[in-house]
Amino acid sequence: MIEGLLDWKYLALLAGLLIAAVIEPLAAGWSELTRILGGLIVFVVNLGVLLIVFDQRWERWLAFFLLATVLASNIVHETLSNWAEIAAIVYHCFAVVVLGFAVTVILKRIFSRKTIRADTVLGALCGYLLVAVTWANAYGLLYLLRPGSFRVADVIAGRLGNWYLQRFYFGYFSVTTLTSLGYSDITPIGTLALSLSWLEVVFGQFYIAVVVAQLVGLRLAQSLKRDRDN
Repeated sequence: MIEGLLDWKYLALLAGLLIAAVIEPLAAGWSELTRILGGLIVFVVNLGVLLIVFDQRWERWLAFFLLATVLASNIVHETLSNWAEIAAIVYHCFAVVVLGFAVTVILKRIFSRKTIRADTVLGALCGYLLVAVTWANAYGLLYLLRPGSFRVADVIAGRLGNWYLQRFYFGYFSVTTLTSLGYSDITPIGTLALSLSWLEVVFGQFYIAVVVAQLVGLRLAQSLKRDRDN
């Protein structure tokens, strides 16, 4: 069972990311208790997956500490209105750190591979999605500190008062920025927001170019080795 999970650990991580992506916008209409329970479910799922992905003890302990802080700040945001804004800032700060750490570890694993498997390709996809979520939390943090950093379309602006929808929309904005798509319904206008945006675009293009090149190189090396063996 455990060996099977290790062989397909990035598939498990991808499933965890999809669960979190589905729960977050739905949580906007839930009660306080249901949102807390939903947050606990997402925490348990992602913690279990990350403990599989991180194979070194110090990585696991660091991931557990960071995720526990993210969960605690989320609960404080839901239950203590006087501390809601501070809890949201703490949430985004620690989310950026843990997600950036996860991306670093995944990329390190990919570039240390000598062979390519289907799960390796899924790992590259997970890394790409985690990059988007990392930047989404950076945008969310910036919006809390400097709301005027973004020009938001009227149809969306009224929904940003809900923290869960705010996180969802900045996740959406991050994906469209990372892929250089951009629908202009959320537009960075502040200098720091503009800097974060162009950095994400550059990183996204660099990620695709370098990681795809690595995967193709591994595939060619495997084919050449197979031909020599035959």
